[in-house]
Amino acid sequence: MTQYFEWDPRLDQKAETFTFSLNDKDYTMQSNAGVFSKDKLDTGTRILLETVLKNEKPCQKVLDMGCGIGPVGVVLASEWDCALTMVDVNQKAIECAKVNMRNIQKEATFLCQDGIKEGMFDCILLNPPIRTGKAVIYRLFDECMAHCSGSLWIVIRKQHGAASAQKYLEQNYAVKRMGKEKGFWVFQIQNR
Repeated sequence: MTQYFEWDPRLDQKAETFTFSLNDKDYTMQSNAGVFSKDKLDTGTRILLETVLKNEKPCQKVLDMGCGIGPVGVVLASEWDCALTMVDVNQKAIECAKVNMRNIQKEATFLCQDGIKEGMFDCILLNPPIRTGKAVIYRLFDECMAHCSGSLWIVIRKQHGAASAQKYLEQNYAVKRMGKEKGFWVFQIQNR
């Protein structure tokens, strides 16, 4: 069975749209089969966005790591005047993200790849692909921090390992838990 973080060209095209509201703005997203949270804004991403918008000043260079169909990038491009890079391993998700950015008349750099290889960013947001396992997630944390000149923001459900992720991150980075809601923990991580 294909996971949302895997590209499977055999999947049928099942384009659909959904709408969500955040900060008194409505957003319509184009989605498709084989992508993460294809029919709604997932709770973790909503909590991550609300926490970042409440606690982070607008940043110039932003990375949406594991962007999926792009709700994080779409919201931040609407709220901040920033240079946005959106990365995902799933080509179908990237194609949806491109459409969603075009629909709000904003631009971004899109990379279909695993992780981040170059560039420095003031702000990085990540709702980690939990089902890939700790080794992959922790590698993504470290890659993000190697390219972070400001803050990495992550959201993890408590029952999916938020405490162990915090413990891992605290070994090398300054970590603050900035939010806790509906079983999700939001962390702000900075280089020491």
